[in-house]
Amino acid sequence: MTYSPKQRRLTFAAAAALLLGALPALAQGAPADALKDFRPYGDYMLVVDGKEVPNAEIYFSEKAPAFLVMTSKLDAPVLLAVRSQTVETLQLMKVAKQADGTVALLANAALAPQGSFTVTGEGAEVSCKVDRHAVLLRTRPPLLGLHAAGDLKAYSPPIYVDGGRFYRPDNQVIAALKRAPAPVTVRVFFGSWCPHCQHYVPLLLRVEDELKGSKIKFEYFGLPKTGMTNVPEAKKFGINGVPTGIVFIKGKEAGRLTGNAWNSPETSLATIVNGAMASR
Repeated sequence: MTYSPKQRRLTFAAAAALLLGALPALAQGAPADALKDFRPYGDYMLVVDGKEVPNAEIYFSEKAPAFLVMTSKLDAPVLLAVRSQTVETLQLMKVAKQADGTVALLANAALAPQGSFTVTGEGAEVSCKVDRHAVLLRTRPPLLGLHAAGDLKAYSPPIYVDGGRFYRPDNQVIAALKRAPAPVTVRVFFGSWCPHCQHYVPLLLRVEDELKGSKIKFEYFGLPKTGMTNVPEAKKFGINGVPTGIVFIKGKEAGRLTGNAWNSPETSLATIVNGAMASR
């Protein structure tokens, strides 16, 4: 799915409502078999005892609703229940990572109360105490402008590195793309704040890793959450939603990756490249 600015505003209004307690509560001690579908969440960065933790894993479940935070800087994974604003810890062995990159808590996970958390700045910061540590989830500044893959991976490793770890591109398609005779450039317009971008862009990063040494090059252009269609580069190419990938062959646009094309980005890219080559 490609998100328009209007849809994005609605989505983040819903997220703010979650943080302010607008949805039904997840009670302390709720059965852990209800705590599923935690997805990587890139809007926040973790600060522990005043120091940023760049490799922290932060997940969010809309069904719960709750945040799950995991880092070696804390003694145990931390669960923050949104509606009740309570903080609990659980054993690491009770956290199960799924093949699609999501996380679930095992049914017999025991939750140990740690108090409550506070929210400031309409969800800009979430703070709490966990054991002897001061824990803060702080809104991450968006990644803007033109970037290479390494910049995205450094910006949020749990999203852009771990997010593509379980994706397996089609080997035959990759082999065919490596044989592309003409220079190809794929420019991806994305939002580091956009959940769909956080899900699909890592898949393309994985494809890029597989295509190293080929004539296909990738670049990533970060757009702001508000006013993204007014960014000159976005206006130039008529970008109305993210993620949108534009495929250039010998400098000319040959096609775009939008909507369902992101489910298998290497296949969609091959279709565009093959079609362009066949018409020459």
